[in-house]
Amino acid sequence: MKALVTRSEIKDTLESILEKENCHLLNDNNAELIWHKPFIRIASAKDPLFAQLKELIGDFHWTPNEILQKRYPESTAQSVIVWCLPASESARISNSKEILYPSIEWAYTRTFGEHINNKLRIGMEQFLLSRGFDSIAPQLHEENVVERRPGAGLSCMWSERHTAFIAGAGTFGISGGLITEKGIAHRLGSVVTAALLKPDIRPYGEDPFAWCLKSAKGSCGVCIERCPIGSIGETHLERDKDLCANHGYGTIKGYGQMNFGWEGDYGCGLCQTGVPCEFQKPLGL
Repeated sequence: MKALVTRSEIKDTLESILEKENCHLLNDNNAELIWHKPFIRIASAKDPLFAQLKELIGDFHWTPNEILQKRYPESTAQSVIVWCLPASESARISNSKEILYPSIEWAYTRTFGEHINNKLRIGMEQFLLSRGFDSIAPQLHEENVVERRPGAGLSCMWSERHTAFIAGAGTFGISGGLITEKGIAHRLGSVVTAALLKPDIRPYGEDPFAWCLKSAKGSCGVCIERCPIGSIGETHLERDKDLCANHGYGTIKGYGQMNFGWEGDYGCGLCQTGVPCEFQKPLGL
């Protein structure tokens, strides 16, 4: 008989791993920690929205069952655990002052903060396995490669943002980021598991843009102005993913190699900072 696992234990395990792995910005012990306290949401692996992602993103996108069975062919996915790591205030404020490249604090968060996130993915896998439940972090699977795909542009086999939307963590902004209760300046992680857990209710139903001021009320649009290369349009349909990617993985890559002192993914995040949804869900939504 498999051991039981509770939501409280999952939350405590996540926070325990983060407490051990979280580090200070720029290795300065007087500075703020990279990540604020995380929150979790849970989706049913059988939620029909997962199957719809094959139409929305592309047939290549995994369902929870498809990715779990790549490692455990006899297993059945029951739940998807999602967590959100809000960025530190220091990284947010410094980046909100930039107009072309990310601040060094934001770039540090994007590179080394994601290393921490990967340790959370591995740690959550191991915890659930220790309790008798087959589990996998899709983002770390060797087949989850980022490449340009017809119709989807630059994409991978598992979208943390869409998974978080399904789990009730937040909705999209016209910039493509996910606006959560703690805002849009964050990183997301997820684990698919055979553990049967009670899913969270989506407070916004199936409206993918319910918490975006521009989409919901026609106001705001600050992220359009914040984008240094004009990749964000008046609606999500006008977003230019390739232009964004070329800036993030090309122009910023070269800038970071010359100015930051380490090799990594530096990010951009200008549309996630200096905006009304930076650290909270916009008021009135």
